Amino acid sequence: MDIVAEKQRLRAEMRARRDALTHDEVREAAHIGANALFNPRLMNLFSRFRGFATYMSIGSEFPTDRIHHALFSAGASVCVPYYLPEAKEYAWAAFTPNDPLISGHMRIPEPADPRQADPAMIDVALIPGLVFDVCGGRIGYGGGVYDRLLPKLRAGTLRVALAYDFQVQREPLPQAAHDLTMDYIVTEKQWIDCRLARRLRRERNG
Repeated sequence: MDIVAEKQRLRAEMRARRDALTHDEVREAAHIGANALFNPRLMNLFSRFRGFATYMSIGSEFPTDRIHHALFSAGASVCVPYYLPEAKEYAWAAFTPNDPLISGHMRIPEPADPRQADPAMIDVALIPGLVFDVCGGRIGYGGGVYDRLLPKLRAGTLRVALAYDFQVQREPLPQAAHDLTMDYIVTEKQWIDCRLARRLRRERNG
């Protein structure tokens, strides 16, 4: 299999499906997804965590505004990616409800006066993407932003993908050696324990 070509095909297919969503469908998913992320079962898991990395959703991405509100209300420490033009890469910036935002690199909102966050303080990373599989495989946008950001987090940081349910497939995605897997996927319909799914797959395959 040509991994690069297959990833490009899946990206195009899923981007088209996502862009076909209506505004009301996106907002409903935002509401249900926020409730799913902060349901008692996951909150019991997250209760010992205080530091969250998240993303500023744009276009038809799974919305994060309600999730940010819930995190701030819970007193969590929140950070988002911001672009470093000189280094031509992203880092994590602290983010609070009162921070003014600007349209940054690729028109992604980011803090106007970024204060670099310590990756060691991040317990849970909320991650976007275009396609996922139930074992945590991920296909992003092709720029490698999270391939470079996630390894900077300390070992044990939970990787939680946010996606519409149709973005998750049962069949394994084509993956390269540098591709990182998710620990959980939260959609507007379910939350998936990818670590359990990987263990079950290994057991089935002997």
